[in-house]
Amino acid sequence: MKILTVEQMKREERLSDEMGVTYQRLMENAGCAAAAFIRKTLSNISGRNFMIFCGSGNNGGDGFVVARKLFEERANVVVVLCGGLPRSDEAKYMYNCLIQAGITMLDFDMDRRKIDELLVGADIIIDAMFGTGFSGEFREPYNEIAEMINSALSVRISLDIPSGINAETGLAAKNSVKANFTVAFEAAKPGHILLPGKEFCGKTEVVDIGIPHEVRAQVEQNCFAATEDMVFSSIRRRPRFCNKGTFGKLLCITGSSNFPGAAVLSALGAMRSGAGITTVATTEKVVSMIASRIPEATFLGLPENEDGTISGGAKEKILPFLEKVDAVLIGCGLGRGKDIGELVDFVFEKAKCTIILDADGINCIAEKPEILKKAKTVPIITPHIGEMARLCGISIPETIEKRVDLAFETAKKYETIVVLKDATTVIAEPNGDIYFNSTGNPGLSKGGSGDCLAGMIASFAAQGYIETACAVCGVYLHGLAADKAAKELSEYGMLPSDIPAFLCRVFAEKGL
Repeated sequence: MKILTVEQMKREERLSDEMGVTYQRLMENAGCAAAAFIRKTLSNISGRNFMIFCGSGNNGGDGFVVARKLFEERANVVVVLCGGLPRSDEAKYMYNCLIQAGITMLDFDMDRRKIDELLVGADIIIDAMFGTGFSGEFREPYNEIAEMINSALSVRISLDIPSGINAETGLAAKNSVKANFTVAFEAAKPGHILLPGKEFCGKTEVVDIGIPHEVRAQVEQNCFAATEDMVFSSIRRRPRFCNKGTFGKLLCITGSSNFPGAAVLSALGAMRSGAGITTVATTEKVVSMIASRIPEATFLGLPENEDGTISGGAKEKILPFLEKVDAVLIGCGLGRGKDIGELVDFVFEKAKCTIILDADGINCIAEKPEILKKAKTVPIITPHIGEMARLCGISIPETIEKRVDLAFETAKKYETIVVLKDATTVIAEPNGDIYFNSTGNPGLSKGGSGDCLAGMIASFAAQGYIETACAVCGVYLHGLAADKAAKELSEYGMLPSDIPAFLCRVFAEKGL
């Protein structure tokens, strides 16, 4: 799926206009493409009742074109002007075409009673109020209009993106339009993919609006949707002539007396993802607690503090392993404290392989993220929203609002791969490329899911996959296994420990 930011889309339109495919032509193309989608989706539109709510900007202009095209096919069309007369030259032109065609137009402020009457009999409502330029909250009368649209017993179709959804962040205003279908012009935007925006879009259909190929080549795309083809074309088939050393050595520095399960889940995620040798480095007490749960793993017992976490004296025992493993995962369930912070610093200082930093490991560097730059290869960090907020020194609401930008800025500043975990996980590379994950479900919203994911990502790193592939494949497969688990066990009943088992089914279905 092609994904463009709002600015990238504006640049394509500007370059297109300079090449002779004008803004007016693009508006006509967009409206025609949307009308064609509506015709294909609804089969017969002749005689059906359409109400098209148009704003005063270019999204309203797109709505005018749709109105004209539907009218030409003998649909009953009423256009509702939500913000007065159109402002742009292109929208004014399309508005005048409606006048010439004799299409009924009503003003929301002046014709409210008539609009209420017509809504009762409307078969299809088309939302063309704001498009991709919206941010913040509705002002009146749009809040009232959106509430009316959502309350109507009609099919709802939004042009470009539902009104009220921020196309960059996916954040939703109160009473955002809840579309059954969204017709996205030229490309999907981040708001079509990021939650909660994705839920308001219904089924999103991307349509071509005639942007010249030469223009598309000039506007570099840096946002991508992680797809099944992308992931499984990256996963290697295992050669017949191999041994456990072929698939890498992974060191997992995880767990504490309070969180022994984190060590189990991360190790299971790693082993089920194909790591050849997985060594769990944790306290002697935790080893005795978990060894029977993961008999395939090897263990490195470490001294512990009074609080049940790994002590500073563990460094000497860990150092020889850092020199021979292919990847190291540190952070899952470690707890916090001075010794843990020093241990994380030590690993970044000494390890020559890929480091995956998760959970408490991220919390330990929140006040000194420059530690990330000590890594000899590109590290991978896997914060959830709360951990990212601490890392960036801002509030959780601000982190949610700026999640894509923060992921990119952090990746670039500290030369790391950022896996920002959320309902839609965002993966950012230092070069500016962003990947949006499309798998997973609310059943993952349980403690331990992230530990399993961290182990999966680390497993691919140990097997020699490039860092971006480790992150994208790990996140996608983690979500896909969770989706299979939810179908059999329910989102309520599934557990993080179910994910590794269902991951096996994912691989088996692909013959891997």
